[in-house]
Amino acid sequence: MNIQSISPSILICHGNTDKIQIALTYDAGFEDSETEEILKVLRKHQIRCTFFMTGFWVNKFPKLANKIVSEGHEIGNHSFDHPDMRKIPYNDMIKNIIDGEKAIYNITGIKTTLFREPFGHWNDEVLKAVGEAGYKYSIYWSIDPIDWALPPMQVIVNKVLCKAKNGAIVLMHIAGNNTAAATDRIIENLEARKYKLITVSEILK
Repeated sequence: MNIQSISPSILICHGNTDKIQIALTYDAGFEDSETEEILKVLRKHQIRCTFFMTGFWVNKFPKLANKIVSEGHEIGNHSFDHPDMRKIPYNDMIKNIIDGEKAIYNITGIKTTLFREPFGHWNDEVLKAVGEAGYKYSIYWSIDPIDWALPPMQVIVNKVLCKAKNGAIVLMHIAGNNTAAATDRIIENLEARKYKLITVSEILK
């Protein structure tokens, strides 16, 4: 295959800005400390979100992966074992992406169509590899409350609400201590502002 002919993946930082809507997303890398609590909050508010999972995570927590799917959430590929794609050989990038996709499919039966680079680290070569692996879109974000650093719940909430705008994509993680509680407050406040909370695929339309 002529690599030069490969269309690189398109980096997406936000969705349609013409509509009052926001996408909440959650990355699942290695642990599951708040998965159940986050799902409980999303059920409470009847919200469907997008979860980006590593192949390592779905293999470690297959029941949780299938529960996320069964509750109507969208699944995206987050690589197999979360490497910094910029620091591994090109062919290894492609293999890691495809291995993540295969693991997700083997556990959940879902064929992923969205990819998110680990750490959000990318360059032109990474986007080309993601495109060659079959992904048109690489999903970045426009709001990052840095919940992985375990800040107080209200700090997470404030960072999201201060930057909320049409088409925003919010990055959060399932392995935190305050993300579930913050999610509850975030949803309440965004809905009070008339935002519709949807999946990444929906916000790209």
